[in-house]
Amino acid sequence: MPVRFVYSCHSWLLAALMLPVTAAFAQLAYSGPPGAEVFKKAQQLEAAGNKAAASAAYQQAYEAFTSVDDSEGMTKALARKNALAGGAGTARAAASVPAPAKAAQTVAAPPAPAGPAPQAGRMEGNKPVGLFFVTKSVLGNFFTLSYYFAPNGIAYENPPGLSAAELAATPARNRGKYSVAGKTLTIAWTGAAKPESAEMNMLKGGFSWSLGSIFSAVGPFHSAAQLVGSFEGGSSSYTPMGGAVVSKSLTFRPDGTYTSGGVATVTSVTERSVAETGGSSKQGGRWQLNGWYLTLTDAQGRTVRDVAYPVGDGKGKITLFNFNGMAYSRQ
Repeated sequence: MPVRFVYSCHSWLLAALMLPVTAAFAQLAYSGPPGAEVFKKAQQLEAAGNKAAASAAYQQAYEAFTSVDDSEGMTKALARKNALAGGAGTARAAASVPAPAKAAQTVAAPPAPAGPAPQAGRMEGNKPVGLFFVTKSVLGNFFTLSYYFAPNGIAYENPPGLSAAELAATPARNRGKYSVAGKTLTIAWTGAAKPESAEMNMLKGGFSWSLGSIFSAVGPFHSAAQLVGSFEGGSSSYTPMGGAVVSKSLTFRPDGTYTSGGVATVTSVTERSVAETGGSSKQGGRWQLNGWYLTLTDAQGRTVRDVAYPVGDGKGKITLFNFNGMAYSRQ
């Protein structure tokens, strides 16, 4: 089933282009503490009323997150820095839309989890089983997600991995029992006031469900050679008070080396001006595809490891794949 990225034009953004714009973009190199540690310190400084120091700390946290291509951390740090500078609307607006699916995992490279192999996505009659790539639009913002329908009848939204331990570590609100009656799929998300229930419309390779979300059955790569080449991905969220855009690139070479780049921009819109803050990063190192898992290890030994899978039938040249909560299109 073909999957297309959707770009939309927002009237507020067109109007904003006519107003004064201030921007700061820099090529960042970082060798300090982890971003999460610096971000926590910035929050403490902000709570204590030391706005100048908190702003500087949020900038440092942004640089730390950028150095490991952590798109969620980059966005959070820039949003808090903008809020301290007077763009508080951006922070409030960001809370009204889903956050990026997952942040980069900066951990030592572990082997692939032991245990039963994850299930590739498929339809057993009207019942989905296994892994599905999902596209959906919420309040004008386009998102990509992963859903895993386990054989034991539990559905998982954006699980941190597909081993039994990783599925168990999925936040409770992102998992629940699912059932199918006729063409109606129902998921009783843990803690939700009522189940999410809607009719499935069958499509080639999957189905559509609940507010037009499209589910495409997916499986693992057949070989590492399918990933060789250059890819680009991105995520964005917009509201009348601002927005955040993250774009990333990955190039995989046959010799096992890779390069990556990332750019993040947070925009705050007021009645009189538009404030735009952003930065960029470049990394490189070695890559390895092991079954369902792609591991990137940069020159400093920092590792990002997550489930990676092609979107489509998985045969021949791959044009779109999903990794670490972001969809990448071949260039």
